[in-house]
Amino acid sequence: MPTDIYLLGSGIRGTLHFTGETIQALRACRTVYVLHPDTMVLDYVRRYCGDVYDLSTLYEGREIRQDVYRAIADRLIQEAGHSGPVAFLVHGHPLFLVSATEYTLALAASKGLKTTVLAAVSSFDTLLCDLGLDYGYGVQIFDSTTMIENTWVPNPAVPLLVFQLATTGNRRVVRNRPAGPVLKPLMDFLFPVYGPSHQVRIVHSGAALLEETEVIDLRLSELTADDIDLERRPTLYVPPLD
Repeated sequence: MPTDIYLLGSGIRGTLHFTGETIQALRACRTVYVLHPDTMVLDYVRRYCGDVYDLSTLYEGREIRQDVYRAIADRLIQEAGHSGPVAFLVHGHPLFLVSATEYTLALAASKGLKTTVLAAVSSFDTLLCDLGLDYGYGVQIFDSTTMIENTWVPNPAVPLLVFQLATTGNRRVVRNRPAGPVLKPLMDFLFPVYGPSHQVRIVHSGAALLEETEVIDLRLSELTADDIDLERRPTLYVPPLD
């Protein structure tokens, strides 16, 4: 059965992480739908497919992020039903914290459409290099909001990665520049486990071609400082307690 929808990722660093497999899929598609903040990536995709659509327009007039993601899934299913294959390309890995991909997989299955997911470099992968750690022996991964809402208390003996800091406790489309104070619920949640003086790191993997990785070392009690910039969607690394 031929593929109707390819679910693809660009990797993290601009156009440098595109795999040969992903490029092959782009060439096979009638239309590629892109959700990516870097316009250079859109131009790069046009080398391999003549019909490229920027899905950022679906944010217009919508306030809840999940509504945007469902609209993306609806668009992909509709277009694949007309004539496939089509592709959905995102920043990072298509199955790492991408709700639109989850919705697309479920909806495609209900419509009898075949989806193919291809591997890509995720922020989980680049953090291995940014932190210089091999956490393959044991690591905890949480979405900030999901962890707090479900009261999933981390094990302080195991390294912890907390993603999606900028949207902690916020289901709405982020239109303003988020900063440290939005992390107060996360800080309060982690205090009883690690204590306010525990050393943590905020890490942003360089995403643009010439952008350097940024690592900020601070105490957990400093997480809500006004000068903490969350606009670039960093990740929190919490080392285990000694």
